Amino acid sequence: MLAAVIVTFNRKELLGENIRMLLKQTRPFDKIFVVDNCSTDGTPEYLKDRGWMDDPRFVYVKTHANIGGAGGFYTGTKAAYEAGADYIVLMDDDGRAADEHTFENLLRETERLHAENPKLFVNSLVRQGELLSFKMGSKYTVAEALAAAKDGILNGEANPFNGTLVSRELVAEIGYPNPDFFIKGDEVDYKQRAFDAGAKVVTVVDSDYIHPRPETNERTVLGRKVPFFVEAPWKEYYAARNFTYMYKQNGWYKAIAFELIFVKLLAILTMKCQKAATAKMLAKGVKDGWQGKLGATVKP
Repeated sequence: MLAAVIVTFNRKELLGENIRMLLKQTRPFDKIFVVDNCSTDGTPEYLKDRGWMDDPRFVYVKTHANIGGAGGFYTGTKAAYEAGADYIVLMDDDGRAADEHTFENLLRETERLHAENPKLFVNSLVRQGELLSFKMGSKYTVAEALAAAKDGILNGEANPFNGTLVSRELVAEIGYPNPDFFIKGDEVDYKQRAFDAGAKVVTVVDSDYIHPRPETNERTVLGRKVPFFVEAPWKEYYAARNFTYMYKQNGWYKAIAFELIFVKLLAILTMKCQKAATAKMLAKGVKDGWQGKLGATVKP
């Protein structure tokens, strides 16, 4: 069984674009799980008006509260796994397949790789136009990704959760995404857990997946290119907390000091407002992450 899991919150129009492309796929999905994080924009009515609620392939799951993207992916992955899915494709509501062949191409490589290693973490190529939506190593463009691919695959690289397929065998070993992250970093954590389990982690470059490209800048700090941007204070809290937690788990203490404290503080200093509030949330996030204090501890 091939299952899709989409996590959504108050973006019904974008969700609709995603679903429409899923229904056009030349490799049809057997089940489409939509996890609604208590949207207030009329998402269930929107889905019902388009007849999707009556489609036997469609499974609508409304959470008891907004449990964040991490909680949504935990809920959706668990539901798909318990329904017997062999392959589960994870995605946000603001992305979509680029064309009707996206997941046929993804499944072709997945089934080939499965014979070598049944623990699979297989990503589509996440792009916006000719640019990658998220950089992959030192690669920023689609052309660079295509040039680096070997036999149509980029080994050891993936941008989850955007057209990201995980096999049943992998989920059986590593479990579900960590719901206690709430937002930020749950996808990175899940990919790292896949690596740690000896999974095959790859990107299939002819499986095109469209996702908006974040407006981020990069600067060279102490000889390294790093992201140089700041989000709302509450988002910076969760990013600092969750990545501190992950980095500590892996013993990456220098990354905590450099990326999460030094570089982020430099970025905060360039802000025109909310410097003190953001720095305070950053400090709280690092402290809570170091102490392993997870969950929805700060309200959006």
